[in-house]
Amino acid sequence: MVRGHGHPQIRATHAKTLEFTHDTDVTQRATCVVGVGTELDPAELGLLRGRVRFTVEADGHEATGEATINPEHAVRDGLVLRRSHHADPGTLAFAATLTADDLDRDLVAALTDPATAVTLSLVEVAVPAPLILLRSAGQSLPEGRLGLLWRHADEAVDLGAVREPAAARATVARSGVLAVTLPGTLDEATPAALGWLAVAAQAGARFALPAAGPTETLYAAGLPPTPVLSLGRVDRRSVRRPEVEVALRSALAPTVLTVPAEEVDAVLEHVVAATPGRRVAVPDGQPDVGTAMSWTTADRAGSAVRRVGAAEVTIVLAAAVAVDQPVDLDALVRALAGAGVSPRTLSEALAPFGLNRRRVYDALGPGRSSGGS
Repeated sequence: MVRGHGHPQIRATHAKTLEFTHDTDVTQRATCVVGVGTELDPAELGLLRGRVRFTVEADGHEATGEATINPEHAVRDGLVLRRSHHADPGTLAFAATLTADDLDRDLVAALTDPATAVTLSLVEVAVPAPLILLRSAGQSLPEGRLGLLWRHADEAVDLGAVREPAAARATVARSGVLAVTLPGTLDEATPAALGWLAVAAQAGARFALPAAGPTETLYAAGLPPTPVLSLGRVDRRSVRRPEVEVALRSALAPTVLTVPAEEVDAVLEHVVAATPGRRVAVPDGQPDVGTAMSWTTADRAGSAVRRVGAAEVTIVLAAAVAVDQPVDLDALVRALAGAGVSPRTLSEALAPFGLNRRRVYDALGPGRSSGGS
């Protein structure tokens, strides 16, 4: 709960924002302020995610609205709620249905008394998606909101001790925030750890690393962080360069690129012409901490990206299978099984590549019953 008090200069006439300020004195120009001398619990605010219901209360009067928590909010003494989708670090929440000008005038009158206690309470409207906070052993905790989430995680998981990757599904289902540690660096994960992360991604988990980037996107897509081809920003002009076009059509590793949303079709048109069914992972578009990706096909990626609503998005293009260098998926299944990954986990982790459980057991040969785990 956020606590403050009233002030004689409070007018609450701003139609776009509502603000609690740590300052103890304001002027009439601060038309969005509804409470001064703010006191708050950084952990309480930092752990909020998704859509919230908030209530402003003073002297028996109250007003309630909804807003979406800004995942980039830098928790500090003052806070702002906005009707728009503008989300700078000082904005606690955006897309608010209630701003200062919406407050009942009896409530506003109470806010002008310095002796009146003013509170802002916030409650999540729905349970947020499971969130995996991932770092290497010995790596320092991140600052800000990620650090708060890590210290207050529901469960800690050491991937160095993972023996059954399929257990990730149950773990993700019972925990809102998971603090997950890899025994080595992020690109040295064992097959069992990679399988666990892939199952977690398929179970709907979001991923947040200390430094967001291609690695976070790949884990969220259920893929290992290496090998990978990172093309940076690609638009309708740069895609015409031969080396970029060739990479998009035939890269034998997953390809990560950032594309203007309205140009995804133009960027992927060469891929679509060659293999319209080529798999592409796109962001889920939810304003939340971390990254979540969903798989579609190259010919549908443009419409999927536009639904995200961002000006630019980072997508992952699945590795191409060259005609003269086919990837032997059966051999891949046998190799991973030999490293201790169960058939069930293999079928879940490799589903984006068209392998179901029957295909996995066929690849493993006689002696591996489809009734196994």
